[in-house]
Amino acid sequence: MNINRKKLSLLIILGVVLIITLLSLLFGHSKQSSASQLAGIPVQGVTGQADYHLIPVLSTQGEESKQVYLNTQVTPALFFAPWCEKCQQEIPQIQDKLTKMGVGIHKPLVLVSTFSKTSDASKAIADAKAFEQKYKISLPLAIQVGPPTTYVQQVPTLVYTDDSGKTQLVTDPQKILEALDTILTLPSQKSEVPAPAKK
Repeated sequence: MNINRKKLSLLIILGVVLIITLLSLLFGHSKQSSASQLAGIPVQGVTGQADYHLIPVLSTQGEESKQVYLNTQVTPALFFAPWCEKCQQEIPQIQDKLTKMGVGIHKPLVLVSTFSKTSDASKAIADAKAFEQKYKISLPLAIQVGPPTTYVQQVPTLVYTDDSGKTQLVTDPQKILEALDTILTLPSQKSEVPAPAKK
């Protein structure tokens, strides 16, 4: 009788340990998978310096979202969050400024939605598109993949590469507007090669 009780106690203890182990594995995996739903591309700069010439994003242009990389040396990016009140004021002003600049623009400005309140990529895209429709935004739109603070610490933040190849991050709204004149327009006439003189 004592032997049966010992066996039963051992089986109960073993069962409890097994259940606890399974539950911890299950909850750990679900947390990991929900956090990685927006991380379909390898994340840059988590352990070292962030690579602003290779920012993983989901492009929302077209029917389906595509995972691509954004290079701020080629395309300046304005990081924003759809829920950010400052962004809601700033982005329409930026778009108005770009409209007034007209044909002088030689680089596009891409809006990158970040600090999403969801880990579900389709929900993050829906939130960004709702922002786009509400504020009548016509600028290209993308969703940042991976941990938001890899690239910016606050929104809005303008990220671009200057003429010396250094990455610049601008967070002041007035300075963002001023920087657009320099980074999006064609170089001044002075830098052009003069035409050869006629003989």
